[in-house]
Amino acid sequence: MLRYRGPSVKSLSNVKSLDAFPKVPELCIETSTRGGTITLITTAVITFLVLSEIIYYFNVTFRYDYQVDVDFDSKVWLNFDITVATPCTLIGADVLDVTGQATVFENEVYEELTFFRQSNTAAAQRKALLRMKEELLTPENGKKMSEITLQSNFNPNLMFKNRKLDNVGIKMDACRFYGNLPLNKVAGNFHIVAGKPIQMFGGHAHLSMMFSPIPYNFSHRIDHFSFGNMKTGFINALDGDERVTSSESYIFQYYLDVVSTKIDSRRITTDTFQFSVSEQSRALDHASGSHGQPGVFFKYNFSPLSVMISEQKMPFYRLLVRLCSIVGGIFATSHVLNALLGCLPGFTKQSESSKLTTSPPVAEKLVPTVSLKEIPEPESAFQTVNLDNDT
Repeated sequence: MLRYRGPSVKSLSNVKSLDAFPKVPELCIETSTRGGTITLITTAVITFLVLSEIIYYFNVTFRYDYQVDVDFDSKVWLNFDITVATPCTLIGADVLDVTGQATVFENEVYEELTFFRQSNTAAAQRKALLRMKEELLTPENGKKMSEITLQSNFNPNLMFKNRKLDNVGIKMDACRFYGNLPLNKVAGNFHIVAGKPIQMFGGHAHLSMMFSPIPYNFSHRIDHFSFGNMKTGFINALDGDERVTSSESYIFQYYLDVVSTKIDSRRITTDTFQFSVSEQSRALDHASGSHGQPGVFFKYNFSPLSVMISEQKMPFYRLLVRLCSIVGGIFATSHVLNALLGCLPGFTKQSESSKLTTSPPVAEKLVPTVSLKEIPEPESAFQTVNLDNDT
């Protein structure tokens, strides 16, 4: 006995009855120039918007949140690369904070005898960095530039870290200080002043103060100055700055407000610091009342707030929803527009046909009807002669 095991015809017919997309025979479809024009415009608009959504999907935006910084005990790294126009034997660098703890770093601070004048290559790199800083200062491009540096993991310190010593003069007249120092998370100052620092009970001192005054030149160039992790894509406020003076006794003071920053992105996840800076400089003249110690001072203070920078990206399912809404919405709008434009010539034809149907009927001419009985017989043209009578 044979049995048919193919698909059930009844079940297929039930599924067919659920078709929500009725098919119209091609013979019943009428095309027009208006519909073709609207189709071309609709296709162009859909293509443009779909490509825009795809480009926006691959772009990355950053979200900035603020909260109270509760991390007080951790150490903060100070990263610096500074060149001062005075030989290394006459000046020194150290740190002093508000706790009164003076730290003399012998192995963390590196000194290198160099030229204060830069080579053409180093000068070109510095000018490029300063142009980027100028872009960051503009409100229109500042946010965009900072996001680009974060996405590209740009590190301006790499421009100077492996630099070579170029002979641009006869005598080396400057000292380069560079290194990484661990700091307490309290207010303090990092300074470069005359004389080498030495540790003393209850503080510190510089040897030059014990001898007769020597003319110093504290013209300086800051190739890099930052706090925290050096691998982040930040252009710091002091990178590339240069201050030149001809005075022998001059003091430069930088006041820094340091903010803890947490970055969470695809390229990097780290804790680092940003800072804003204001500066003041003046010539020292004890006779006129301008007192002080010549040198370069970086006075920093840590903010109680922290910034969280997180990378935001659109989910894939949201991209699909937006694409479907674009295609469906534009198609529906194009059909409505086509129908509205089609009503104008259709309404004119309909009005003209209505005028023809409602016009008054033409009056009929009435022709009187005459009965045959009422028509008199015509008289004969000849007279009949009675032959029986005599003439």
